[in-house]
Amino acid sequence: MKNKKIQSVRAWGVGLLFLVLMMIASCQEDAAPDDELRCQVEAIDGSEDDVVGKWKYVLRKNFRMIDGTMEITDLSCEEITLHFKSEGMVEVNNQSQIWFFESGDKLPFELLPADTGTGFSLKIGSSTRPASISKSKMIWNSMPLDGGISEFIRIE
Repeated sequence: MKNKKIQSVRAWGVGLLFLVLMMIASCQEDAAPDDELRCQVEAIDGSEDDVVGKWKYVLRKNFRMIDGTMEITDLSCEEITLHFKSEGMVEVNNQSQIWFFESGDKLPFELLPADTGTGFSLKIGSSTRPASISKSKMIWNSMPLDGGISEFIRIE
């Protein structure tokens, strides 16, 4: 009888420890209010149908299936830029090493009409992603493909 009580107490202890660890793991730094980045990035206006220019990666949003929340990562203080050249090449500057493109990468790109009729498909190297471009912001929305949302600000 005593062994069953000890096993029960241990099971509760392990369960409680698991819950506490899950709560700690889910805690994250409070995100800045909407449209406010940790580091100020001065945007410039450009064409809404052209990706040519220099873009700074500022925000990443991922949907967390485990708890149904949106995880937002502010990258505005990181040195991650994409410089799209008019001759169809993009140069990557990634000083943070937290992204899948490496600094110094030079890849071909194409901006294609989207299959949906709205926005574009941006092909970089062999990878294609849905994209929308405004005068000063570009959004890659890979959520329908189980990816995330990446936001860039036009800086040149």
